[in-house]
Amino acid sequence: MIKHSVDEVIDVNLRKYVFDKQKEIVLNNQKLQQRNIFIDYFFKNYTEAQVLAISRLAEDKPVDSFVALLNDLLTNHEEFIQSGELNKTLVSKMKKEAADDFIKNHFQKQIEDRTEDFSWEKINSDKFDILKETAKIKSLRDKWVAHRDSKRKAINVQYDEINRVIKFIEEKVGGYYTFLTDASMTSFLPTGIEGDEEIFDFAWADNE
Repeated sequence: MIKHSVDEVIDVNLRKYVFDKQKEIVLNNQKLQQRNIFIDYFFKNYTEAQVLAISRLAEDKPVDSFVALLNDLLTNHEEFIQSGELNKTLVSKMKKEAADDFIKNHFQKQIEDRTEDFSWEKINSDKFDILKETAKIKSLRDKWVAHRDSKRKAINVQYDEINRVIKFIEEKVGGYYTFLTDASMTSFLPTGIEGDEEIFDFAWADNE
């Protein structure tokens, strides 16, 4: 479940990266009309795709979501965390991979200290914060994107709001990824994507 959440955040950030590049082109090119069907299309589809992706991560139901993972950790906290089972798993894995005794002892202490930080109260608080931060976006999904509520009223969600929620969830997912796997994400973007920007260095339409 944590791997699925990481993959979802990577997709969200990749979509944001591409959108930011497209937006930069539109805003900086005076020859482009500010409103036309192509520009409206990619702005609208970006927003709706991000709304659905954020909702998938924050779905508070027995599905493969990040909030569902937190629910599992809350339900099984005593058996999985307080009992030390997670510690044993991570320490055993680390000892198989580390050759130096000093490194083993150092990282064993780190694993034990980090696990103690994830109390039932902290996990529950993180879940509440995610649900609170994503409530407006999920309301937009329910009334406008995934469904059409006949009594719906306009919900104004700015791009900055979406980006802030993305960053908030990314930090939470990154923290739990480290907690559960004893590894860390150096980036939530695929490597090597900068080279793909060369498509902006030549004209797309050949009029010859």
